[in-house]
Amino acid sequence: MKVIKRGIFSVLTILFLFTAMSALVVSGTDVKTFDATVGGIRLTPKEFIEKTGFPISEEQAQNALEFASRLMSRHKYTLEQTSGVLSVAYRESRFDVTAVNPSGGVAGFFQWSGWSNTINGDRWGMASKRELTLSVQLELMTKELETTHKKTSEKMLEAKTPFEAAKVWSYWYEGVELSDGQSALGDIEKWSETIYQALKTGQTQYFEGVNSSASSLAIPDGWSIDNPYNNKDYNHSGSYPAGQCTWYVYNRGRQLGIVFDDYMGDGGNWFHKAGYKTSQTPKKHTAVSFPTTMPGYEPYGHVAFVEEIRSDGSILISEMNMSGVPYLTMSYRVLDAQSASQLWYVEGK
Repeated sequence: MKVIKRGIFSVLTILFLFTAMSALVVSGTDVKTFDATVGGIRLTPKEFIEKTGFPISEEQAQNALEFASRLMSRHKYTLEQTSGVLSVAYRESRFDVTAVNPSGGVAGFFQWSGWSNTINGDRWGMASKRELTLSVQLELMTKELETTHKKTSEKMLEAKTPFEAAKVWSYWYEGVELSDGQSALGDIEKWSETIYQALKTGQTQYFEGVNSSASSLAIPDGWSIDNPYNNKDYNHSGSYPAGQCTWYVYNRGRQLGIVFDDYMGDGGNWFHKAGYKTSQTPKKHTAVSFPTTMPGYEPYGHVAFVEEIRSDGSILISEMNMSGVPYLTMSYRVLDAQSASQLWYVEGK
Protein backbone atom coordinates (compact mmCIF):
# COMPACT_ATOMS: atom_id res chain seq x y z
CA MET A 1 0.00 0.00 0.00
CA LYS A 2 1.37 3.41 -0.95
CA VAL A 3 2.14 5.63 2.02
CA ILE A 4 0.90 9.14 1.40
CA LYS A 5 3.22 11.75 2.85
CA ARG A 6 1.25 14.34 4.78
CA GLY A 7 4.05 16.88 4.93
CA ILE A 8 2.64 19.49 2.57
CA PHE A 9 2.04 22.91 4.03
CA SER A 10 -1.36 24.39 4.49
CA VAL A 11 -1.72 27.87 3.02
CA LEU A 12 -1.42 29.48 6.45
CA THR A 13 1.60 27.34 7.35
CA ILE A 14 3.31 28.30 4.11
CA LEU A 15 2.73 31.98 4.70
CA PHE A 16 3.93 31.73 8.28
CA LEU A 17 7.07 29.78 7.49
CA PHE A 18 7.87 31.81 4.41
CA THR A 19 7.72 35.02 6.45
CA ALA A 20 9.70 33.54 9.33
CA MET A 21 12.37 31.97 7.17
CA SER A 22 12.79 34.65 4.51
CA ALA A 23 15.58 36.27 6.50
CA LEU A 24 17.54 33.05 6.93
CA VAL A 25 20.66 32.55 4.82
CA VAL A 26 21.51 29.05 3.69
CA SER A 27 24.91 28.14 5.10
CA GLY A 28 27.61 27.97 2.47
CA THR A 29 25.47 29.23 -0.41
CA ASP A 30 27.29 31.68 -2.64
CA VAL A 31 24.80 33.86 -4.50
CA LYS A 32 26.43 34.51 -7.85
CA THR A 33 25.95 33.77 -11.54
CA PHE A 34 24.97 30.14 -11.82
CA ASP A 35 27.06 28.56 -14.56
CA ALA A 36 27.04 24.77 -14.33
CA THR A 37 29.90 22.96 -16.00
CA VAL A 38 27.34 20.27 -16.66
CA GLY A 39 23.60 20.69 -16.97
CA GLY A 40 23.82 23.75 -19.14
CA ILE A 41 22.03 26.58 -17.33
CA ARG A 42 23.42 30.08 -17.06
CA LEU A 43 21.25 32.28 -14.83
CA THR A 44 21.77 34.39 -11.76
CA PRO A 45 19.38 33.80 -8.87
CA LYS A 46 18.08 37.32 -9.47
CA GLU A 47 17.33 36.50 -13.12
CA PHE A 48 15.54 33.33 -12.08
CA ILE A 49 13.32 35.37 -9.73
CA GLU A 50 12.63 37.98 -12.40
CA LYS A 51 11.74 35.40 -15.04
CA THR A 52 9.49 33.30 -12.80
CA GLY A 53 7.97 36.11 -10.75
CA PHE A 54 8.19 33.93 -7.64
CA PRO A 55 8.28 35.82 -4.29
CA ILE A 56 11.44 34.12 -3.06
CA SER A 57 14.88 35.19 -1.88
CA GLU A 58 18.06 34.90 -3.95
CA GLU A 59 19.21 32.11 -1.62
CA GLN A 60 16.07 30.14 -2.42
CA ALA A 61 16.52 30.78 -6.15
CA GLN A 62 20.11 29.58 -5.91
CA ASN A 63 18.88 26.38 -4.25
CA ALA A 64 16.50 25.78 -7.14
CA LEU A 65 19.28 26.26 -9.70
CA GLU A 66 21.62 23.93 -7.83
CA PHE A 67 19.00 21.18 -7.77
CA ALA A 68 18.33 21.77 -11.47
CA SER A 69 22.00 21.26 -12.28
CA ARG A 70 22.19 18.05 -10.25
CA LEU A 71 19.11 16.61 -11.95
CA MET A 72 20.38 17.46 -15.44
CA SER A 73 24.01 16.52 -15.01
CA ARG A 74 24.04 13.46 -12.78
CA HIS A 75 20.58 12.10 -13.38
CA LYS A 76 20.29 13.10 -17.06
CA TYR A 77 16.89 14.77 -16.69
CA THR A 78 15.72 16.94 -19.56
CA LEU A 79 14.89 20.59 -19.11
CA GLU A 80 11.19 19.66 -19.14
CA GLN A 81 11.63 16.97 -16.49
CA THR A 82 13.78 19.23 -14.32
CA SER A 83 11.18 22.00 -14.50
CA GLY A 84 8.49 19.59 -13.36
CA VAL A 85 10.57 18.55 -10.36
CA LEU A 86 11.18 22.16 -9.34
CA SER A 87 7.49 22.97 -9.54
CA VAL A 88 6.85 20.29 -6.93
CA ALA A 89 9.71 21.60 -4.80
CA TYR A 90 8.14 25.04 -4.98
CA ARG A 91 4.91 23.55 -3.68
CA GLU A 92 6.73 21.73 -0.90
CA SER A 93 9.14 24.34 0.47
CA ARG A 94 9.35 27.36 -1.80
CA PHE A 95 12.94 26.19 -2.49
CA ASP A 96 13.88 26.77 1.16
CA VAL A 97 16.28 24.07 2.38
CA THR A 98 15.69 25.18 5.99
CA ALA A 99 11.89 24.87 5.87
CA VAL A 100 10.37 22.69 8.62
CA ASN A 101 6.80 21.53 9.19
CA PRO A 102 6.76 20.21 12.76
CA SER A 103 3.22 18.85 12.55
CA GLY A 104 4.19 16.47 9.78
CA GLY A 105 7.69 15.78 11.01
CA VAL A 106 9.11 16.84 7.64
CA ALA A 107 11.81 19.27 6.54
CA GLY A 108 14.00 20.46 3.71
CA PHE A 109 13.77 21.24 0.02
CA PHE A 110 11.42 18.33 -0.67
CA GLN A 111 10.01 18.11 2.86
CA TRP A 112 11.41 14.66 3.52
CA SER A 113 9.76 12.73 6.34
CA GLY A 114 11.45 11.72 9.58
CA TRP A 115 12.80 15.08 10.68
CA SER A 116 10.99 15.43 14.01
CA ASN A 117 8.79 12.32 13.95
CA THR A 118 8.37 9.23 11.79
CA ILE A 119 4.61 9.27 11.25
CA ASN A 120 5.21 9.24 7.51
CA GLY A 121 8.42 7.20 7.57
CA ASP A 122 12.08 8.12 8.10
CA ARG A 123 13.53 9.29 4.79
CA TRP A 124 15.88 11.62 6.67
CA GLY A 125 17.53 8.45 7.93
CA MET A 126 19.28 8.16 4.57
CA ALA A 127 20.92 11.58 4.85
CA SER A 128 24.67 11.76 5.51
CA LYS A 129 24.02 14.34 8.22
CA ARG A 130 20.94 15.69 9.95
CA GLU A 131 21.53 19.20 8.69
CA LEU A 132 19.22 21.52 6.80
CA THR A 133 21.88 22.51 4.29
CA LEU A 134 21.94 22.53 0.51
CA SER A 135 24.82 20.07 0.12
CA VAL A 136 23.29 17.46 2.42
CA GLN A 137 19.96 17.63 0.63
CA LEU A 138 21.43 17.41 -2.86
CA GLU A 139 23.16 14.21 -1.79
CA LEU A 140 20.02 12.89 -0.10
CA MET A 141 18.03 13.31 -3.30
CA THR A 142 20.75 11.63 -5.35
CA LYS A 143 21.07 8.74 -2.91
CA GLU A 144 17.33 8.11 -3.03
CA LEU A 145 17.13 8.34 -6.83
CA GLU A 146 19.96 5.82 -7.14
CA THR A 147 18.65 3.39 -4.51
CA THR A 148 15.20 3.44 -2.92
CA HIS A 149 13.59 5.63 -5.59
CA LYS A 150 15.05 4.20 -8.80
CA LYS A 151 11.50 3.75 -10.04
CA THR A 152 11.01 7.51 -9.86
CA SER A 153 13.74 8.15 -12.40
CA GLU A 154 12.52 5.33 -14.64
CA LYS A 155 9.13 7.01 -14.76
CA MET A 156 10.56 10.53 -14.95
CA LEU A 157 12.69 9.80 -18.00
CA GLU A 158 9.50 8.95 -19.89
CA ALA A 159 7.92 12.35 -19.19
CA LYS A 160 7.81 14.68 -22.20
CA THR A 161 6.37 17.89 -20.75
CA PRO A 162 7.02 19.88 -17.55
CA PHE A 163 3.51 19.19 -16.21
CA GLU A 164 3.72 15.48 -16.97
CA ALA A 165 7.06 15.35 -15.17
CA ALA A 166 5.61 17.23 -12.19
CA LYS A 167 2.80 14.72 -11.84
CA VAL A 168 5.20 11.79 -12.03
CA TRP A 169 7.50 13.31 -9.39
CA SER A 170 4.61 14.21 -7.12
CA TYR A 171 3.24 10.65 -7.18
CA TRP A 172 6.43 8.55 -7.29
CA TYR A 173 8.85 10.66 -5.26
CA GLU A 174 6.59 12.66 -2.95
CA GLY A 175 3.96 9.95 -2.52
CA VAL A 176 1.04 12.30 -3.14
CA GLU A 177 -1.96 10.87 -4.96
CA LEU A 178 -2.88 13.08 -7.92
CA SER A 179 -6.52 13.02 -6.83
CA ASP A 180 -5.52 14.49 -3.45
CA GLY A 181 -6.14 18.22 -3.14
CA GLN A 182 -2.66 18.52 -1.62
CA SER A 183 -1.21 17.88 -5.07
CA ALA A 184 -2.24 21.42 -6.13
CA LEU A 185 -2.24 20.33 -9.78
CA GLY A 186 -3.67 23.61 -11.06
CA ASP A 187 -0.80 25.56 -9.57
CA ILE A 188 1.73 22.88 -10.48
CA GLU A 189 0.76 23.06 -14.15
CA LYS A 190 1.30 26.81 -14.19
CA TRP A 191 4.50 26.74 -12.13
CA SER A 192 6.10 23.95 -14.16
CA GLU A 193 5.68 25.89 -17.41
CA THR A 194 6.89 29.13 -15.79
CA ILE A 195 10.03 27.41 -14.51
CA TYR A 196 10.60 25.72 -17.86
CA GLN A 197 10.56 29.03 -19.72
CA ALA A 198 13.01 30.53 -17.21
CA LEU A 199 15.44 27.61 -17.39
CA LYS A 200 15.16 27.46 -21.16
CA THR A 201 16.33 31.07 -21.34
CA GLY A 202 19.28 30.15 -19.14
CA GLN A 203 20.17 27.17 -21.31
CA THR A 204 19.99 29.30 -24.44
CA GLN A 205 22.51 31.66 -22.80
CA TYR A 206 24.71 28.70 -21.92
CA PHE A 207 24.93 27.57 -25.54
CA GLU A 208 25.32 31.00 -27.14
CA GLY A 209 29.09 30.63 -27.27
CA VAL A 210 29.12 27.39 -29.25
CA ASN A 211 31.30 27.97 -32.31
CA SER A 212 32.16 25.69 -35.17
CA SER A 213 33.74 25.80 -38.57
CA ALA A 214 31.56 25.57 -41.65
CA SER A 215 30.49 22.12 -42.82
CA SER A 216 32.98 20.52 -45.19
CA LEU A 217 32.50 17.55 -47.50
CA ALA A 218 36.20 16.76 -47.22
CA ILE A 219 38.31 16.17 -44.12
CA PRO A 220 39.45 19.65 -43.02
CA ASP A 221 43.08 20.56 -43.54
CA GLY A 222 45.35 19.42 -40.76
CA TRP A 223 43.03 16.65 -39.58
CA SER A 224 43.13 12.92 -40.23
CA ILE A 225 40.82 10.09 -39.14
CA ASP A 226 40.87 6.33 -38.76
CA ASN A 227 38.92 4.22 -41.25
CA PRO A 228 37.07 7.05 -43.04
CA TYR A 229 33.43 6.88 -44.07
CA ASN A 230 33.07 4.56 -47.08
CA ASN A 231 29.37 4.81 -47.96
CA LYS A 232 29.15 1.00 -48.13
CA ASP A 233 28.36 -0.28 -44.64
CA TYR A 234 25.35 1.93 -44.16
CA ASN A 235 22.40 -0.30 -45.03
CA HIS A 236 21.28 -0.86 -41.44
CA SER A 237 18.47 1.43 -40.42
CA GLY A 238 17.48 0.50 -36.88
CA SER A 239 14.59 2.83 -36.14
CA TYR A 240 16.20 5.72 -38.01
CA PRO A 241 15.17 7.05 -41.45
CA ALA A 242 18.00 6.97 -43.99
CA GLY A 243 19.89 10.23 -44.21
CA GLN A 244 18.98 11.47 -40.74
CA CYS A 245 21.73 12.35 -38.27
CA THR A 246 20.70 9.43 -36.05
CA TRP A 247 20.86 6.99 -38.97
CA TYR A 248 24.35 8.16 -39.86
CA VAL A 249 25.81 7.89 -36.33
CA TYR A 250 24.15 4.52 -35.78
CA ASN A 251 25.78 3.19 -38.95
CA ARG A 252 29.11 4.99 -38.54
CA GLY A 253 29.38 3.20 -35.24
CA ARG A 254 28.66 -0.15 -36.88
CA GLN A 255 31.38 0.49 -39.44
CA LEU A 256 33.88 0.85 -36.59
CA GLY A 257 32.48 -2.02 -34.50
CA ILE A 258 30.71 0.34 -32.08
CA VAL A 259 27.14 -0.49 -31.13
CA PHE A 260 24.40 2.03 -30.43
CA ASP A 261 20.85 0.93 -29.72
CA ASP A 262 18.28 0.71 -32.51
CA TYR A 263 16.07 3.07 -30.49
CA MET A 264 18.15 5.91 -29.03
CA GLY A 265 15.49 8.52 -29.83
CA ASP A 266 15.98 11.92 -31.41
CA GLY A 267 19.56 13.18 -31.64
CA GLY A 268 19.15 15.53 -28.69
CA ASN A 269 18.00 12.65 -26.47
CA TRP A 270 20.80 10.15 -27.07
CA PHE A 271 22.57 11.05 -23.84
CA HIS A 272 19.41 10.17 -21.89
CA LYS A 273 19.42 6.56 -23.09
CA ALA A 274 19.71 4.19 -20.15
CA GLY A 275 22.67 1.84 -20.08
CA TYR A 276 25.18 4.10 -21.83
CA LYS A 277 28.11 5.91 -20.27
CA THR A 278 27.85 9.65 -20.89
CA SER A 279 29.84 12.74 -19.98
CA GLN A 280 30.64 16.25 -21.18
CA THR A 281 34.26 15.31 -21.76
CA PRO A 282 34.95 14.72 -25.49
CA LYS A 283 36.15 11.24 -26.37
CA LYS A 284 37.17 9.83 -29.72
CA HIS A 285 34.66 7.56 -31.47
CA THR A 286 31.68 8.56 -29.36
CA ALA A 287 28.35 10.03 -30.36
CA VAL A 288 28.03 13.72 -29.54
CA SER A 289 24.52 14.86 -28.65
CA PHE A 290 23.32 18.44 -29.13
CA PRO A 291 20.42 19.06 -26.67
CA THR A 292 16.94 19.82 -27.94
CA THR A 293 16.96 23.30 -26.37
CA MET A 294 20.21 24.34 -28.03
CA PRO A 295 19.62 27.31 -30.36
CA GLY A 296 19.39 26.16 -33.95
CA TYR A 297 18.70 22.55 -33.01
CA GLU A 298 15.13 22.76 -31.68
CA PRO A 299 13.01 20.73 -31.28
CA TYR A 300 14.80 17.42 -31.93
CA GLY A 301 18.42 18.24 -31.15
CA HIS A 302 21.17 16.65 -33.20
CA VAL A 303 23.75 13.88 -32.99
CA ALA A 304 27.14 13.55 -34.70
CA PHE A 305 30.20 11.32 -34.42
CA VAL A 306 33.54 12.32 -32.87
CA GLU A 307 36.30 11.40 -35.32
CA GLU A 308 39.32 13.00 -33.66
CA ILE A 309 40.39 15.18 -30.73
CA ARG A 310 43.34 17.55 -30.54
CA SER A 311 45.42 18.41 -27.51
CA ASP A 312 43.87 21.89 -27.40
CA GLY A 313 40.45 20.31 -26.82
CA SER A 314 39.00 21.01 -30.27
CA ILE A 315 37.25 18.11 -31.98
CA LEU A 316 36.44 16.94 -35.50
CA ILE A 317 32.95 15.55 -35.99
CA SER A 318 31.23 13.85 -38.89
CA GLU A 319 27.49 14.07 -39.42
CA MET A 320 24.53 14.01 -41.77
CA ASN A 321 21.40 16.08 -42.34
CA MET A 322 23.04 19.43 -41.79
CA SER A 323 21.46 22.50 -43.36
CA GLY A 324 22.89 23.18 -46.81
CA VAL A 325 24.37 19.68 -47.19
CA PRO A 326 22.78 17.39 -49.83
CA TYR A 327 20.62 14.46 -48.71
CA LEU A 328 22.59 11.34 -47.70
CA THR A 329 25.85 13.33 -47.80
CA MET A 330 28.23 13.11 -44.86
CA SER A 331 30.04 16.29 -43.84
CA TYR A 332 32.66 17.36 -41.29
CA ARG A 333 32.89 20.20 -38.79
CA VAL A 334 35.44 21.36 -36.23
CA LEU A 335 34.24 22.53 -32.81
CA ASP A 336 36.50 24.58 -30.57
CA ALA A 337 37.32 23.35 -27.06
CA GLN A 338 34.83 25.58 -25.27
CA SER A 339 32.01 24.53 -27.57
CA ALA A 340 32.95 20.87 -27.31
CA SER A 341 32.76 21.01 -23.50
CA GLN A 342 29.12 22.10 -23.64
CA LEU A 343 27.84 18.99 -25.40
CA TRP A 344 27.17 15.39 -24.31
CA TYR A 345 29.26 12.39 -25.36
CA VAL A 346 27.76 8.92 -25.50
CA GLU A 347 30.02 5.87 -25.52
CA GLY A 348 28.85 2.98 -27.66
CA LYS A 349 29.21 -0.65 -26.70
